[in-house]
Amino acid sequence: RKPPTTLSDAPMEHVAYSVLGLGDTNYDKFCESGQLIDKKLKEWGGTRAMPAACADEATGLEATVEPWVEEVLGKLEATCAAASGGGGEEKKDDTTVDATTLPEQLDQKLVVAEESASTSSVQQSSPAPAVTQEIAKESTTPLYVLYGSATGNAEHIAKDVAATYELYLKNPSFIGYFPSVVCCELNDYKKKCLSQWETEPPSNAKHGVIIVCSTTGNADAPENSDRFVRWLKRKSTDSTQPFKHCAYAVLALGDTNYDVFCATGKVIDKRLKELGGTRCCPVALADEATGLEETVDPWTGSVIQKLAAECNGSTRIQGSVAPPAVAAPVAVAAPPKTIVKETSSSSSSEEKKMEFDETVPAASQSSSVGVATIRNLLSLLPKDAIPAVDNKSLPSMVSSLSSCELVSDEELQGRERGNSVADNMTVSSGSSGFHYTLNKPYESTVLSARYLTKTNVECAKKASELVLDSSTSDEKIVEAKNLYNNHFPLAIGDEIECTKNGKRVIEMTLSLPDDFTLEYQPGDSVGLIVPNTPEATNFILSMLEKNHGVLPSQKISVDSNHPITVEEAIRTTIDLCSPMKKKRLFMLSQFAADPEEALALRLLSSNEKGNDLFLRYVEDQNRTVIDILKEFPSCQQLITLEGLLGCLPAIPPRYYSVCSSPLADRQAENGNYHLKVAFSVVDFLTPSVAEDLNSGKRIGGLATRYLECICSPFLNNPSGSFKVPAVQIFPKPTHEFRLPTNMSTPLILIGPGTGIAPFIGFLSHRQAQISSLESFEAAETASEGTWRGGYELDPEELHISKGDSTGLNLALDYVRKQKTGEIDLYFGCRYSDHDYLYEDELEAFKSTGILSNLYTAFSREHGKEKMYVQNIMQDKPECKQRLTEMILNKDASVYVCGDGNAMGKDVQEAIVNVLADKLESKQSALAYLDQMKTSGRFVLDIWS
Repeated sequence: RKPPTTLSDAPMEHVAYSVLGLGDTNYDKFCESGQLIDKKLKEWGGTRAMPAACADEATGLEATVEPWVEEVLGKLEATCAAASGGGGEEKKDDTTVDATTLPEQLDQKLVVAEESASTSSVQQSSPAPAVTQEIAKESTTPLYVLYGSATGNAEHIAKDVAATYELYLKNPSFIGYFPSVVCCELNDYKKKCLSQWETEPPSNAKHGVIIVCSTTGNADAPENSDRFVRWLKRKSTDSTQPFKHCAYAVLALGDTNYDVFCATGKVIDKRLKELGGTRCCPVALADEATGLEETVDPWTGSVIQKLAAECNGSTRIQGSVAPPAVAAPVAVAAPPKTIVKETSSSSSSEEKKMEFDETVPAASQSSSVGVATIRNLLSLLPKDAIPAVDNKSLPSMVSSLSSCELVSDEELQGRERGNSVADNMTVSSGSSGFHYTLNKPYESTVLSARYLTKTNVECAKKASELVLDSSTSDEKIVEAKNLYNNHFPLAIGDEIECTKNGKRVIEMTLSLPDDFTLEYQPGDSVGLIVPNTPEATNFILSMLEKNHGVLPSQKISVDSNHPITVEEAIRTTIDLCSPMKKKRLFMLSQFAADPEEALALRLLSSNEKGNDLFLRYVEDQNRTVIDILKEFPSCQQLITLEGLLGCLPAIPPRYYSVCSSPLADRQAENGNYHLKVAFSVVDFLTPSVAEDLNSGKRIGGLATRYLECICSPFLNNPSGSFKVPAVQIFPKPTHEFRLPTNMSTPLILIGPGTGIAPFIGFLSHRQAQISSLESFEAAETASEGTWRGGYELDPEELHISKGDSTGLNLALDYVRKQKTGEIDLYFGCRYSDHDYLYEDELEAFKSTGILSNLYTAFSREHGKEKMYVQNIMQDKPECKQRLTEMILNKDASVYVCGDGNAMGKDVQEAIVNVLADKLESKQSALAYLDQMKTSGRFVLDIWS
């Protein structure tokens, strides 16, 4: 509407305002709604507190959103206060948007040539480390340790590095170059680091920056580092050279099962150099497939010293003492029974190393099960001593967490009053204003569940009675697990039956928010957050109360975060159920009151003498911290609450591929928007070893066994409606594992086992796409394009440009004319009569023409040779010919999903062998496969 004729009629006369517009520069009308609102509010008498800001979704909203969020409340407050004081801020007539708030890309479009030349010049002139005339004795800024982490590995390595240095700073005899440490996520770079990085330090010194970053999916940056990586990649960042005053070191984590190994870390390392940074050492590449420790331990042991030497301009640290691998050994005093306040970076046992008496009597003095087992595995005689290990062979990393503080009721009330609503809001670069993350998950309701395997549901019927009990508690969940253990024996009876008992696959349907703030596409994954088992949680709580007087209900603040109870901290913040790592065993050895237990734990954690022992005792038997504490009981006496929090990593989320389509499942069961995931219930026996009395244990997956229990009512009755405990979830989008935008592209889908899950989503989505086109054409024919709702629309209110309108019509015409490409699917499992997942659905897709060909391989069929998908691809003439035709003649895209330990590499080898026959050499076939990967025609989604 037009503005009022007189100001007295203006409804915004007594309002001060500020507008943030979100838009996309790929469209003609950039931020049009926000600009229109800003203009109209002004015309209707409002007082503009600050110019409208326009954030560009195409390049990342945060570049505009974050400064605006930080500034807007202060600007509004000042404007309102000035008005209430009588004078008021002069109302400017500027109805245009402040140019400084527009995305830099708009200006870049006008100076492409100049920008290109400038960028080229910048890259060619990246400064080499300057030869300094004066050496700084101490840095004026902290050591910056930043991380990008998806599963927690990079985060814990970074925190270990930071905590190690902080520990040495507390030693009065240690002279460190950096006075303190800042450790944070990479996405926090702007708030915590950037202003210092851009400031030139005195004496020609440099700021020290350490970055530890993993790579997710096919070359994707972890969620808590994506904004940082986008900022690095922008051309506009080149001109500012933000790292010209910084020296840096990068540790990249990756998995060689993927072709783009350590991609994110490599990109960060390269761009830091191009943006003026001084590289103090080559980027280190750690491989999760073979073990991160081989690369991580040497890197963490030397990186700070190398960085300090680069930062102060010397070839080595002058006036400094390099941190030793292990602090000087001193005795540890027993901690008090009650804890009032713990604020050090680690407990006293971590600051002061245990004195290990290497002259332990030859005859065993310990009665612990752990020591006895170690002695048995080493074939030691009673008179033999457990071998001592040199400190140099022990892990060098220490505490992961910086503080643990007990909080009184008064302090708790004060903190709660100080909380801001803004702290609970997360800006997203997606289509919605907010999204759910690992730190702020969505509480989802289980809507339905079913076994995809031919699994007997009698046990689910009994377990459902426990789960649906109004007094459902930890004890009920434990009881339900025991029911499943008894009903599905893994070692008693027929071998084939036991194998099938251990292979149970479930499809679970989860609710999503009905406001579409959690969206997904076929190919995405969803992360599930689960707590520790009740058994593990209760053991630790009982130990802490018995030995240290810490009650489960006491409130604590970990790393100055919002206070939670001790029970919640133990249940949800530390991983009690994963196999122990060497550095965690070494840290536990510092708490062992029994000298022989301490020696055994040190031996297990050593990199020289303990490798084989660690494999046999820990890895093969999946021993957790609970197992270690039970088998080395003297550790229980000394380890404190903070010691546990510092010793153990966080519980990693579990990721599952989505097996549904938002287009096909828009109308959810029970009226809810939803998604589906499929997962194997982890349930197996460890190897039985004569020397290890606790070997041959039954191991259950932390997440999957819990999910099986709470899904029991649905497993017994899939069509029923039940109220079971909620599940915390968050989306994990992928950028690579997507259906081609062109529906006519032929597809080859290879998904053995639960690797079939995302392809069920692909096929459902393709079917829904075809149905949507058919429905649209039918509706268009019936209505002849006329709106029959009876409403009249003002053309001026439809803010769609002629260009957009034309583009939409062209796109519609294009979609109508598309032919759907052929789809071949390869599936493999053990038994055709047990774990042939989605058999009915796949046959239905084939009968309707969605699926052109379905090829299956079964590896445990009675009386038949073992067959895997890679076997039939290269040995079956029909498959071999079809693969060649689809890939070479029809430019098909290939998708592979499943276990990456062997399958992923075997499938690639099979494809190379098939193509080699037509391309005349294996070398040519390998080159062709590499070309497919580069062009996005060969995509992997595999896990180890």
